[in-house]
Amino acid sequence: MNLGEVKAAVRDLSPEDRRKVLLYVLELEKDHIRDHVAPQLMEDLDGVGRAAQEAFEKIKQRFKGSS
Repeated sequence: MNLGEVKAAVRDLSPEDRRKVLLYVLELEKDHIRDHVAPQLMEDLDGVGRAAQEAFEKIKQRFKGSS
């Protein structure tokens, strides 16, 4: 079944069934984000956090050294 056929089938559904299909698709997207996007995002955020912490420590050391 291709995308055009899926669209035609969904168009023929009742509004209630279309909402059920929508909820199903949203659940699939949520699972995809949780399984594929979130881990990479967390890794990237951890890297940014480490870089910021290192920069803060360097700045702190410079202020200690100039006092």
